[in-house]
Amino acid sequence: MLRALLISIFLGLSACGGNQPTQVITGSTMGTTYTVKTTDPSVSKLHIEQVLDQVNKTFSTWDSESELSLLNLKPTDQWIDVSSELFFVLNQSKKVYQQTQGYFDPGIGRLIDVWGFGVAKVTQKPSRTQVDELLPLSSIRYLQLDNGRVKKTKDIHLNLSAIAKGFGVDQVAHLLKKHQVKDFLVEIGGEVIASGKQGDRSWTLGIEQPNGTEPIAMVLNNQAIATSGNYRNYFVWEGERYMHILTPSNGLPANTDLASVSVLNTQAMMADAYATAMMVMGSEKAAELAKQLNLSVVLILNQQHDFKVVKINL
Repeated sequence: MLRALLISIFLGLSACGGNQPTQVITGSTMGTTYTVKTTDPSVSKLHIEQVLDQVNKTFSTWDSESELSLLNLKPTDQWIDVSSELFFVLNQSKKVYQQTQGYFDPGIGRLIDVWGFGVAKVTQKPSRTQVDELLPLSSIRYLQLDNGRVKKTKDIHLNLSAIAKGFGVDQVAHLLKKHQVKDFLVEIGGEVIASGKQGDRSWTLGIEQPNGTEPIAMVLNNQAIATSGNYRNYFVWEGERYMHILTPSNGLPANTDLASVSVLNTQAMMADAYATAMMVMGSEKAAELAKQLNLSVVLILNQQHDFKVVKINL
């Protein structure tokens, strides 16, 4: 479920229509890069990075002093006051956990760590025994929420990497809208939200295909898009390839017929979470979920070294 997996979306950087030049602001955040594009000259990199710094201070698993890291160290069976941002994301995470029947589960932080997908890297694959020992301590169902407070009923470790980048995108978009900026695109590590126009055109980007063929063009009309996949980020152990997304029910790297999933939504954080869940559940269940929740989705299926593109609600 770790989102350090695939940046399969690249921005369609066609020239802007109209006369206003595009301002491009770039930087680093959350272990990846960010890009903000707009024709509004009032957009400040300082203000953007203040927002992103706050997201990091709340959700980072790499910062031992972040709010999330400190929450992971708290004892069980005690109500803990948390920030409104953390409570909101945890609440939305529980919602997606329920909607996806547990395929999205940010309560598997201990499993992420034992596989070396978190802060500490490992030199070998964990044993089945190690994984099985951690499964009883690995689910967000052991986290209770109540009016700005949370309580762990088991000693779980939360890892919100599969939703935090999307939340960061949404927070930057909120900042821009608050300052009356109408036309912009925000991208963090492949999670994107677009508003208004790119000059006199809609914002356009492409979904990378694993076989290197022409990217799948997507037009964003005040929408966000997130992509999860297995053909860019993985590790190889004794000749076998393992994806950097875990199946919460068994603690093992996901192994499905999907090469990638792209989800459109009004919120980048929700697109982020749904894309991760669908990647884990496989194409059949992903298609069912997309239809159930009326999500616009692009699935790329891996069919014995060939690839099939399936579009749902598009």
